[in-house]
Amino acid sequence: MTLPVPTIKPHALPAGSESCGCCAGIEAETPQGISNRYGLSAIAYRVGDHAQFRDSLHAALSSAAFAPLGKLQSRADDDFTIGLIDAFACAADVLTFYQERIANESYLRTALERVSLQEMGRLIGYRLRPGVAAETWLAFTLETPPAPPPKLSPEPGSFVTGVPAQVSIEIGTKVQSVPGPDEKPQTFETVERLAAARPAWNAIRPWLAETRRPDKGDTVMYLAGQRNNLKPGDALLIVGDAFNPGTNDSNCDFRFIDSVELQLDFDRTKVTWQLGLSGVTAAQNSKVYALRKRAAPFGHNAPMWKSMSTDFRNNYPSGSDAPEWPDYTISPMGSAQGGGFIDLDTVYSEVRAGGYVVLSMAARGSIQVIIKAFGKSDVILDLGPHLDVYQIADADETSRAEFALAGKVTRLQLRGSHYDRYQDQVRRITAFVQSEQLALAPYAVDDAATGSSIPAAVSADGLVAGRRLIVRGNRVSDGQAVVVQANLVSAQAVDAGRCMLQIDPPLAGSLDRGSIVVHGNVVPASHGETVTQILGSGDSAQPFQQFELKQVPLTYRAAANESGAASELTLRVGEIAWHERATLFGTAATDRVFALDIDEQGRNLVKFGDGASGARLPSGLNNVRATYRKGIGGAGNVRAETLSQLLSRPLGLKGVSNPFAAEGGNDPEPADAARRSMPLGARTLGRVVSVLDYEDFARAFTGIAKAQAQVLQLPRGKTIAITIAGPPGAPVNSTSPVWTNLLAALKAGGDPHVAVVLLPYQPGTFRIGLKVKRDPDFDAKAVLTAVEAALRAHFAFDARELGQPVQQSDVIAAAQSVPGVVAVDLVQLYGGTAPFAQTIPSRQVRLLASRMHVDQGAAKPSELLTLNPAPFDILEEMA
Repeated sequence: MTLPVPTIKPHALPAGSESCGCCAGIEAETPQGISNRYGLSAIAYRVGDHAQFRDSLHAALSSAAFAPLGKLQSRADDDFTIGLIDAFACAADVLTFYQERIANESYLRTALERVSLQEMGRLIGYRLRPGVAAETWLAFTLETPPAPPPKLSPEPGSFVTGVPAQVSIEIGTKVQSVPGPDEKPQTFETVERLAAARPAWNAIRPWLAETRRPDKGDTVMYLAGQRNNLKPGDALLIVGDAFNPGTNDSNCDFRFIDSVELQLDFDRTKVTWQLGLSGVTAAQNSKVYALRKRAAPFGHNAPMWKSMSTDFRNNYPSGSDAPEWPDYTISPMGSAQGGGFIDLDTVYSEVRAGGYVVLSMAARGSIQVIIKAFGKSDVILDLGPHLDVYQIADADETSRAEFALAGKVTRLQLRGSHYDRYQDQVRRITAFVQSEQLALAPYAVDDAATGSSIPAAVSADGLVAGRRLIVRGNRVSDGQAVVVQANLVSAQAVDAGRCMLQIDPPLAGSLDRGSIVVHGNVVPASHGETVTQILGSGDSAQPFQQFELKQVPLTYRAAANESGAASELTLRVGEIAWHERATLFGTAATDRVFALDIDEQGRNLVKFGDGASGARLPSGLNNVRATYRKGIGGAGNVRAETLSQLLSRPLGLKGVSNPFAAEGGNDPEPADAARRSMPLGARTLGRVVSVLDYEDFARAFTGIAKAQAQVLQLPRGKTIAITIAGPPGAPVNSTSPVWTNLLAALKAGGDPHVAVVLLPYQPGTFRIGLKVKRDPDFDAKAVLTAVEAALRAHFAFDARELGQPVQQSDVIAAAQSVPGVVAVDLVQLYGGTAPFAQTIPSRQVRLLASRMHVDQGAAKPSELLTLNPAPFDILEEMA
């Protein structure tokens, strides 16, 4: 820039003179001319230095204009006059040096001191951004009251634990982080009150099982306990409540176990079979029986009748030339009312009346089911019409001697239908006996949780809308652990001890049901520690009283205002609260307000009015009191699971943690950032109208380092899309308080009918490889190190813009600017994530960064291309 000061020309030579050097020392060297072009980062403003001032004074000793000085003939350094001239030249040199520094600090582009930028900002109503405190959500754990022992005396006071069933977590509950190496502990405080926290909400789990009965199509069942003594191939009988073996053969199913799994965690046994159930339904009060024994009718192993001798057959009662034994039936008792009898091949002492028997008979030419048992495939039975379930009416032990056999048998009287089909099929019948009822266990529920509904094994009582929740779980797609912040919309009771939680926002993907944990005792917290200070005594006779806040740094939280930050300062005079204003200008004489200012030393000063602009302080002794919080900056962005030390521990509070990393903490605005932001604030003046206003407003917002705005045609209509990026190490996303408050401030400062969407920037990196030819007088290692440092600084986050491409010429120019570099050979330039980006080492003319666009109806952000932090592919001397 050209300074608005008169240009001072050096002393001109006489007309016709030549600059041959013969007149050196007789002309004045000062004042020097001052002229600066536009765009300089530093300006020249000195009219001379020590040598020039000294030479000018020496020349004046010989000037005819100062004849009395002609008597001073000596020019020796130890002469008093020469010494005095040297001292004056030193003083002038110091004065002009500071004069130049003051001149540089008077302009936005050249100022180096933060206080200079602070004072320049005041001229246009801009306050340097103070930085904001990090914020996160804390999940508290409450102590569960112990259960009273059994047989406790009912007398009052016989069992007092002191542990409350509910705990109120007040605002200002303090929590401290556990620091890692080279870190300091950070204090956070809750910023909202949680009125009723309960131990049952420490870690809410979904119900993983539900009570139900076998249903049609089922191929799996869960049985209570793990000592059911079941194995693959065992027979199961499922009997519905409508089953009547005397008149009805439906409402039951008979299956063979295909697999058995003991589930220790749930104390149950999982059994499976191959063919789905078809007879019973879930509406029936079904019972499950294991048929422990497989039996055959007496005589099934009798020798072939034709194999017996002729004498034997002739002498056998009722013997004849028939193809089979005479009276060859499953029982000589035959059929009975509603059933019949069967004699088993041996004594089964555990088969009793009231139990069930399944008779099966493989019919010739019918379709048979092949069951896998013990690792082998075998035809177990025909599941055609020749399968019937009977109930035992009576069981007796008797002796039989027939069919060339003799022995003790168990005779069963059966109650059921279709007995006639089995009566004379001695060799083909299998009887499944010794039924033992098995207790059903709740069925496993393993369907994933998706959308806005989360099952919870907890009562809906007390879970009111608006409650904050933290949902943790593993994604079904890749098993990655995720943590989600949500608000409770409603809790819909399913039954006693179970409910469905409706949350907002909904889950982005499906979560494995068994991994889900919902933290219900959740409170937002902010970095900083509350302190109280008596500022002093008010004096109504004194205008514009001011007091200093001793504890620093003052905490600021993200807010939906123009600057994006608001102080955490509460001030009372007596018992009356006074309110903060950005400035006292324009306030009424009776307004109880104050302004917060920062002086040149960085002190926080509270200033009050004079009775015209804001009310004066009333007189009183130590009646001005302030409560505020101290702590701010990027140090508060602590990692997840580090805020675990309770500094405030009300009764019943057991532990705390932060499932989320703290976000949003930013240090006070540095000078370089202020240089860019101050003109933006002057352009918008807190209002957003044009697309450029939206971009400028976002860039000047606390916690935003870069922004780019563009109008995109989305399915819902034209929308202003703004890609934003936070400072390095402080990312801004949809869960960050900076994001939420920026969006609210844009809507408040602009047209509420204009659609605005924020997009987190897309980071992209590129790689390079180059060879350097150096000046032989320079050290090779030092030159290569300096080249790498120059390139990394030139293509760092702070030096790049959203959507800015990378050019070959830019890379070469940055490397060529390093002292000692003679020539540069760029061998490789590739990377990025834009379309057609090269991921294979190559040398591209340029790398394009993605700019905001619409893809399949969704807005896509701009890309920020930076140099990959990994070592260069090639960095070596040119051969």
